[in-house]
Amino acid sequence: MAFLYSLVSSINSRFKALVILSLIMAVSYFPGMFFNFQTVTYFDIALLDAITLVVLALVQNLYIKEKTIAFNYLMFGLSINMCLALGMYLDRHILQNYTHWWFYDFYVTVVLVLDLSMILVLFINKDFLKIIYFKNLIYSFFAKKPQ
Repeated sequence: MAFLYSLVSSINSRFKALVILSLIMAVSYFPGMFFNFQTVTYFDIALLDAITLVVLALVQNLYIKEKTIAFNYLMFGLSINMCLALGMYLDRHILQNYTHWWFYDFYVTVVLVLDLSMILVLFINKDFLKIIYFKNLIYSFFAKKPQ
């Protein structure tokens, strides 16, 4: 849906970054419709997020050039999703812990919120969670001060 919206809204514009980013996200979520959730592991989900991160970074550096807010949100959201999926894989498949605990609820909540924010940022391209603001604030603390 975000892809179609950005495609239609960019018809008379030279700025096509959101169309490309939303196309990559649509293609990356497409295989999820065919997952057999009885056999898929969290590692498979993390691997899909990692591949999407690499494709986003390559396309951003080779074709888009200008940094968009949407790109930063997508990289942030997919990185967190990937780390949480790896944590779930470690817990469920390597440690074989099948009892419910707080990390499962945390995983589901954070992944849903991040997925919704990634979709929303593809529509509005605004820093509504102030992620870019906080990133720049942290970078300013560690930047070399002129002497």
